[in-house]
Amino acid sequence: MLKFFSSRLEPAAVVANLREIVDEEEIDPKSPTLYAGERRLVGRINPDRFKIYRRPPVYWPLWWLTPGHWFKPVVEGTVTRKDNGTQIAIVGATPIWIKICWVLALLGAAGFISLIVTFQYPYDIAHNPMQAGAMMLAGLAALNVVAGILAVLPFVGWLMTRNDITSIVNDIESRLNG
Repeated sequence: MLKFFSSRLEPAAVVANLREIVDEEEIDPKSPTLYAGERRLVGRINPDRFKIYRRPPVYWPLWWLTPGHWFKPVVEGTVTRKDNGTQIAIVGATPIWIKICWVLALLGAAGFISLIVTFQYPYDIAHNPMQAGAMMLAGLAALNVVAGILAVLPFVGWLMTRNDITSIVNDIESRLNG
């Protein structure tokens, strides 16, 4: 998501308003959500940039085990002085490095299983011909199961966090325009 909007507030006032709705990204392992504070949004606010995401909705060790955490969308923005106010540019999405790592994991797992199946088949034919076909089918089934799971998990993560970016951007925009 890419969005631009203007505020009649000065950049310093915009940053101050953002700090009022966002808890600083300060780790507190004793907190059930991992971050100090109680606000719904967590992030880093600098004078000209900000990075905001939603506080985990469940106990943080459980949240880290879900695809919702792995594909957690992040809203990043810039604050720039404009003629009579401030221009705010917002970009929101799951970070690209997470997507790249996930694709590499999918390709790596599928390639590894394919190599095992491919190189195991001649050995099975030579030493265990009665089971060679069944072993090949089991390897192909394992390949499909692993690839299917790795393809479905990003979709589950998207379902868990699909409204996060919109709600964060709406909170920011309503706070800065109001």
